[in-house]
Amino acid sequence: MKNVNDILAPDWFSYMNYLSGGDKVIHYSWKKSGISKKERKEIKSILREIDELTGLSFVKTKRKNDDLRFIYTKEITDSTRLELDEDEENPFEDAVVGRASARDNRIKIFIKDDDDIVDTRERYVLRHEIGHALGLGHPGGVGDNPDYTSEDTVMSYNVYGEWSGLTVFRYFGFTDLDKQALQYNWGPNPENIILGDNMDIIEEIPSIM
Repeated sequence: MKNVNDILAPDWFSYMNYLSGGDKVIHYSWKKSGISKKERKEIKSILREIDELTGLSFVKTKRKNDDLRFIYTKEITDSTRLELDEDEENPFEDAVVGRASARDNRIKIFIKDDDDIVDTRERYVLRHEIGHALGLGHPGGVGDNPDYTSEDTVMSYNVYGEWSGLTVFRYFGFTDLDKQALQYNWGPNPENIILGDNMDIIEEIPSIM
């Protein structure tokens, strides 16, 4: 059975909670260069979805006041690769790549992209990296965990499947498991509680702060 525990990342959650002052209000910004109007709209849509699902609120602000910053870039370099867990390889290094990077006073999300459109893969990458920033991890700590696919959680790297004899990119957005994990971390919006049989949450979660 798929379990919420498998995609909780206490270190990421603790750090964002620390950055935001523990008030469940996350201030965000983006670097204007490289990001299109459609991409800004997609980011706002994702944050609005999480806002409606959880006890979080997101407020657009300037860089000096942000907790979370979005940066679109044509290349992922060594300076953009810092993660709280760096041990895994990302199979999307040669595709539209995302990287969540924990810095001294903010979390940066880098998106490798060189166009103005928002395709299915970019929607997946954005949600995957935002998931990291909000305390979600790879299933069982392994991005390509064979027991999970993107149908189970957006935190899985296993996004390709067969359809009519073709290999296709499978995108499901935030799944119920993802939504339950986000609500566990940040509390639920009383109007949108996602219940399931996989809510066997551990009693204590270690904190890095």
